[in-house]
Formats: sequence, structure tokens, C-alpha cells
Amino acid sequence: MNEKKIIRFSILFFWTFFWGLSVLDKIIPDVHHLWVGKDFFALFVKFFGSLGLKEPIFATSALAFVSSLEGLNFVFYLLAIFNFFKGRETETEKLFFRAIFTSITLFSLFSIADQVFGDRFQLLEHGLFWLILIASWVLFKYISKSETKELVFNSRKGLKIAITAGVLITLLTSISIVDFSNKTFYKVNSPVIGDEVIEGVYKFDFPFLSDKVVWEKTINTFKTNHPELKINYIYTGPSELNSKKKTHLLLYVFTEVNKDFID
Repeated sequence: MNEKKIIRFSILFFWTFFWGLSVLDKIIPDVHHLWVGKDFFALFVKFFGSLGLKEPIFATSALAFVSSLEGLNFVFYLLAIFNFFKGRETETEKLFFRAIFTSITLFSLFSIADQVFGDRFQLLEHGLFWLILIASWVLFKYISKSETKELVFNSRKGLKIAITAGVLITLLTSISIVDFSNKTFYKVNSPVIGDEVIEGVYKFDFPFLSDKVVWEKTINTFKTNHPELKINYIYTGPSELNSKKKTHLLLYVFTEVNKDFID
């Protein structure tokens, strides 16, 4: 395979999987074993709610429109990479342009929404993706007109050692990650047990990926285990107390003795 085809395939491969996984994230918007989805519906409800549009129909319609565009976008990339393997260069270029144009349209809409909803961080991210898409198209076109140069991989000893070592490291890392996930993923759905740090104040250290379900289970379990206590209020620890655990959440529950229980 020559340099031109390798670069073009890499571009098509990246964007096909990028949008394919994005569509999958809309289909599976939850946390599962070895998969962390994002609840876009809740995010859209929050955004529209900030504008005073609290009816769920607004978030539903916007999410359905965005998801349909992403699905169409993914199909264009999928067809482009299919034609690439078939050797249809002209058809591949046409489909890839349509895919790039749809992607640019999507990120343009995202950028406008970021301005309306006041999300400056996402605006920067979407703006960068917009530029990267333009760069991908320019590179795709430039490579197609450049001189072809065949890449020859000589079966040298050093190359074989590097490939073997890379495969082994990848396998060991993958096994380690899967093993760690199998041993710790149960914490995602399990209630957290609190520690009494001072009299009447309990600290709960929520693990990474904990959601509202874990929070509800934690509070209900605490009330069941401590019927003699009455919860006054719940306080989320400031970032200064959480500096060493950026992916965790500290929760403090302030209680007092339940007089009705004593009586």
C-alpha cells in the first residue's frame, strides 16, 4: 500500500469510528460494563431549562434532530470507507466530502448552541473540531494529487522485536484493565458506606462513575442503618477537599438524634 492510500484510509477510519461511537452513545446513554455513555437528554433538558423552556418536548426534538444528522453523517463515512476498499476513488471522494460537509454543519450548530446556552468550554472544543474537519478534507485532497510512494516494510530483526513487544504490552494492559474493571465495577451500583468524621457528621466518598442511583441507594441505606438519626442537610465537599481525587465526589451528611425515635 502506498503513502497516499495509508493516509486517506487513516482519515476515513478515524472519522468513521468517531461518528459511529457518537451514534452509539445516543443509543446507549448509560453506564454499563466497559462502556460509559452520556445522558444527552438530561443535558439538553438542562440547557433548554436555562432558557426557561422547561417542557421536555424541546429537548426531545433537539436531540432527535441532532441524532438524525449524526446518523446520516455516519452513513456517509461508512459508505466512503466501503468505496475506498472497493478502489472507487472518485466515489470515495464525493461521499467523504458529503460527510465532511455534514460534520461541519453539525459542529456549526453545536457552536451556535454553545453561544446561546453560554457553554464556553464546549464552544472551544467544537470550534477545534470544525478546524480539524477542514484540515482533514484539505489533507485528503492534497494527498490524492501527490506523488505516490510505495512503503516497503523490511522484515528486519528490530522491527519484529518492536511489533512483538507492542503486541505483548497491549495484551497485558488490556488484561489488567479488564481484570480491574471486573473487580471494581460493582461499586458503580452499590451504596456507599459513610464514616463518621465528627459527631453527627458522616462523610461519603463516592467512587468514579457513581450516579444519582448510587446517591439514592446510599441515602436510603444510611437511613435504614441509622433510624435513630435525622438528616438535617447534605453538603457537597468543596474542590479544595477533593484535590487528590478529581474523579470522586465527597458528600457530607449532617445529622442529629431523632427525638421521635427516642420517645
